[in-house]
This record gives sequence, structure tokens and C-alpha cells, in this order.
Amino acid sequence: MANEIASKDTVNVNRDDYDAMRDRINELEDDGTSDIYDTLNKPVNKTGWLWVAPEYFSRWRIFPRGFISMYIYLLYEVTMWFMALSEPNMAQAGLVSVVVGAGAAWFGLYVNSTSTNQDVVGNQPIQQQHGYNSASSSKKR
Repeated sequence: MANEIASKDTVNVNRDDYDAMRDRINELEDDGTSDIYDTLNKPVNKTGWLWVAPEYFSRWRIFPRGFISMYIYLLYEVTMWFMALSEPNMAQAGLVSVVVGAGAAWFGLYVNSTSTNQDVVGNQPIQQQHGYNSASSSKKR
């Protein structure tokens, strides 16, 4: 039996070493890691602020407004810098052109974007807006 070739799935371990390793693993698992598993397996509270906050970020469009505000500041600074140059060269004019062009693209994306359309936040329904005077135009027909 000692001369048999072991397969790749076989490991020869002394029984005492195996028992010591198994006991050590059990000790480590009982050292408080069970709290992590309990925390991760809790049911999700769908009325808490962490569940509701992303919807408000989307509805209030906080990130797009922050980005467009930073772009306005950048455009102002670049414009003031360019106008203060005594003899601007082609590279400097190209930089201003790229900043203005990027702003046009960014502004177009900002204006054409919408917030997400969720029907319920927490336990309160959200009123959906459907454009200007859409109810009265459908009644006239």
C-alpha cells in the first residue's frame, strides 16, 4: 500500500495533524467571524435612508448639477486666463476651443438626461410628471 501512486486529489496527512488543523479552523470560526455572517445575512430594510438615498440623488440630479457647476467654474477660469494673455498662440486657442466644445457636449447630455422613474420610494408613491399640459391637449381632440 505504501508503494501505490497517489492521485492529484489525494493528500497524505497524519491523523493527528489533521485533527489539529480541524480544531484550529473551528477556533478561528468561533472567534467572532459569525457576527460578520449574521450582519451580511440580515434582511434588507427597504424603508431606511440607505435604500431611499439613491433615488433622491437621482431625482435631485445632484451629481450632474455638481459636474455642470464645476464645468462653469473651469470655463470661467480658462476664459479669464485666455483673455489675460498678451499674444495667445494656436496651442492656447486650441485648449480654449476644446474646453468650450467639451462644455457644449456636457451641457447637451445634462439637458437631455432625466432622473430615474421609480414608482415608490419607501412607502410613498411618487407623482410622475408627463410634460407641459399633456392632459388638456388630449381632452381637446
